Amino acid sequence: MRTTFALAMAGTLALPAQAQEVRAVRPIEGYACMNLNLSDERMRDPAAPRVPILTEPRPGAPVGTLAASIVIARNPAHAVNGYTEVLQLTGKPGWIESSMIVPYRSASNPFARCTPSLLSNGRIGAG
Repeated sequence: MRTTFALAMAGTLALPAQAQEVRAVRPIEGYACMNLNLSDERMRDPAAPRVPILTEPRPGAPVGTLAASIVIARNPAHAVNGYTEVLQLTGKPGWIESSMIVPYRSASNPFARCTPSLLSNGRIGAG
């Protein structure tokens, strides 16, 4: 009897964990995907300086977060003092130097689309 119980418990504990798939829940209206205006070489270099997203549209403003390769920018663009309004990965508004972003494109798939979206994990991203 002990052996049967032990085997049953071992079988229960050995079940593989099921990770929840992160998926787009809904698009974020009024925003568009942009790419960082950096060379592929610099994007792959882990030692290269990262591009900051600031909390205000001015030099010296505090850094909110660092930009990912795809940036979610206000559409139509809202620029102030050479900075464009974007969403930080936290979902809070931020500002990035306008020269640091370009319209979205996919190097591997010219037909790829990018839709700024709220994700199932509560974060923002591309759907």
